[in-house]
Amino acid sequence: MRSILKQKKGELTDMLVFLITIFVFAIVLFIFMFIFPSITSGLRTAGLNNSAEGASAISSVESTMVGTLNNGFMILFVGLILSVMITSFLVRSHPIFLFLYIFFLGVTILLSFYLGNVYYTMQNMPVFASVLAQATFINLIMNHIAEIVTAVGVLSFIIVFSKFSTFGGSQQI
Repeated sequence: MRSILKQKKGELTDMLVFLITIFVFAIVLFIFMFIFPSITSGLRTAGLNNSAEGASAISSVESTMVGTLNNGFMILFVGLILSVMITSFLVRSHPIFLFLYIFFLGVTILLSFYLGNVYYTMQNMPVFASVLAQATFINLIMNHIAEIVTAVGVLSFIIVFSKFSTFGGSQQI
């Protein structure tokens, strides 16, 4: 049985997976932040729990929800960047894959401009503006997603193709 460190795997599409994961997570959190206030106001007006404890629980969840979602998004974002860097370091690559990596990085950067524009359009809609004004980390990252993807992609590119490895040999690291 081979250990986990000996089963080093990585692929050219890590940056694309990184971009799509960040975008989908930002949209899911946005939907949650948009729907949650209507749920809590419905709980208040339904009168199912007229106790003081129920009202204080609803208020405390409302007050901590935005900060928790912002911090959770930032933790996921940093974790995904670290995972891209770790997989970049652990993968063995042949110099022939340089051109494929550049191609996939270019496709990812192009896609990041489109996804950033989608988020920007959604952010400027009057219906969603009040909800997205509270999402500070999400807005910061999604408004600069193309620059972030470019920086992480170039750093990953440097890590993948600058380390020494054997091609066709059985050297163990």
